[in-house]
Amino acid sequence: MFRPDPQALDRREHHHRAQFSASHHASRVVVTVEGEVDAANSRAMVTYVEAQLVGASHLLVDLRLVDFFGTAGFAALHNINVVCIRNNVTWQLRCGRQVRRLLAVCNPDASLPLEEPQSLLDDVQAGDGALV
Repeated sequence: MFRPDPQALDRREHHHRAQFSASHHASRVVVTVEGEVDAANSRAMVTYVEAQLVGASHLLVDLRLVDFFGTAGFAALHNINVVCIRNNVTWQLRCGRQVRRLLAVCNPDASLPLEEPQSLLDDVQAGDGALV
């Protein structure tokens, strides 16, 4: 069983054009990803998320600040799903236009727990203000 160093919780990490950060609130953890998720850093994203699950019963992965999301990122989301099931953690995925576009193609059966957009701002593409 993976047991992270407690000092690693809430620490920001940078991995090849992406930054991961976490915020813990009681048994809920929010992991925010910024930048680009691709084959160079998708495994690091899974490892980071798994390390943040200590004591958590609910996870929210926020990908709204992701500018590029490759197919390796989609595989990473499936790995996060497996990690959450194994650790009895419910989770949701919050994402913007870049990730929704890929999920529309790669996740047509909605097997990943995608959160419904809360507002039009959730659908704004990072950087240029274009709507879905």
